[in-house]
Amino acid sequence: MEPILQVKNISKEFPGVKALTDVSVDFYPGEVHTLVGENGAGKSTLIKIISGVYIPTKGNIFFEGKKIEFTSPKQAIDKGIAVIHQELSIAKDLTVAQNVWLGREIKKKSGFLDMATMNKKTQEILDFMEVDIKAQEIAGELNAAQQQMIEIAKVISQDAKIVVMDEPTSSLSNHEIDALFKQVKILKEHNVAIIYITHRLKELTEICERVTVLRDGCKVDTMMVKDVTEKHIVNSMVGREMGDYYNKKTHKRGAEVLRVENLTKKGVFENISFTLYEGEILGFSGLVGAGRTEVMLALFGAEHADFGKVYLRGKEFHINAPKEAIDHNIGLVTEDRRRTGLLLEKNIVENIALPSLVYRSDKFGFVNTKWEKKVAEEYMSKLKVKAPDMYTRLANLSGGNQQKVILAKWLAAESNILILDEPTRGIDVNARSEFYTLMHEFVDNGGAIIMISSEMPEVIGVSDRVIVMREGRISGELQKNEVDEQNIIMLASITSDAKN
Repeated sequence: MEPILQVKNISKEFPGVKALTDVSVDFYPGEVHTLVGENGAGKSTLIKIISGVYIPTKGNIFFEGKKIEFTSPKQAIDKGIAVIHQELSIAKDLTVAQNVWLGREIKKKSGFLDMATMNKKTQEILDFMEVDIKAQEIAGELNAAQQQMIEIAKVISQDAKIVVMDEPTSSLSNHEIDALFKQVKILKEHNVAIIYITHRLKELTEICERVTVLRDGCKVDTMMVKDVTEKHIVNSMVGREMGDYYNKKTHKRGAEVLRVENLTKKGVFENISFTLYEGEILGFSGLVGAGRTEVMLALFGAEHADFGKVYLRGKEFHINAPKEAIDHNIGLVTEDRRRTGLLLEKNIVENIALPSLVYRSDKFGFVNTKWEKKVAEEYMSKLKVKAPDMYTRLANLSGGNQQKVILAKWLAAESNILILDEPTRGIDVNARSEFYTLMHEFVDNGGAIIMISSEMPEVIGVSDRVIVMREGRISGELQKNEVDEQNIIMLASITSDAKN
């Protein structure tokens, strides 16, 4: 079989940076070919060259055996190359159908939009994907997982010859991932070539045939997935033997720092009760939509509960706004760091200092720039943030380094309770391992962490205890010796009625 797409000896240079060096990869019809590597390895650059966003400095691209030169994304789209980006490109004020057909609208002979046909075709795709979304719903009213499914429906509607999927499962529940993989298999059966980027290596064995490892802008190897182990792939990505991935250790639990009693927001979560102790990592597991994030937003003052009590170190505590949580040394690392966790156009110094400005300003309200610089230097060093300097824009950092900056800002604010919502989503294996080490150090120094994660191995590998939620309620609590995949799945799947 001949490859449908070939990149040969591709190099890409930016001022002062070699993003890709002499990379050659073949992609075949009816095959899922995964690109893996640490953040900054060159995966995104290669995809942008394939999709016409970047023009290579050197090298050639061959499509169906013929040399081509893309100078714009539209040229790639016209050839049948579709991309599902990690960052969603949803027009939130439009309907689902309008998003799916955006730029390719179906029109009547009169020239007016044929919304009836677009709605019908969109609903057929959504029903086929087995997702509970209506074509005429407003996209902005859907959650992140549902919006991701709109992107997938959009690609399916294009009848593409090559589909690039960049971290497509990062915001999906297990059921939605199954629906996605079903579509992937159908695309394969229709001889579509799929280029798949993921940090979830367990997905490779489920849907992928071949994997190419990139490191520091160079191709390390291309391997058949069936012939290699996950450990071999990880070692190839980081260039060394990886020890304990989660850096597991036993923490010494201290005094109670937070107690929640019967916290309720009608229609969202109900009767949430749990205790958090210093020196521990308390995991929150459950399916997407179980209400975990909403509970944590209420604890941080970003949402309001209808009733219930919260105690901080034994004293009842009323949180009406995030500032009150920050005042009491509580920090929140949000699920979507790029939208709600960082100021991407600001630099590292400004992001790290942000939660502390009100406490570090002088009596006239001016920013203490000496303190800003000192604290940025301190935490860039402690957390090993990789950047040219502290004045680098956040948008120019890798996902792992962005996540370190978020952690740095809460450490600089002297937080002793951290709420981490999907803290390692979208960052590579090495950055994850470093982040777990930072979490362990934080609780060893007397801090306490609540970690929400949809990744079962992460919950099992990092948590001291695990609370499982289902349909807005706590369905069970697991102690360290009880935390395993079977117990978590059972508690996440049973209904509250069945439990009772």
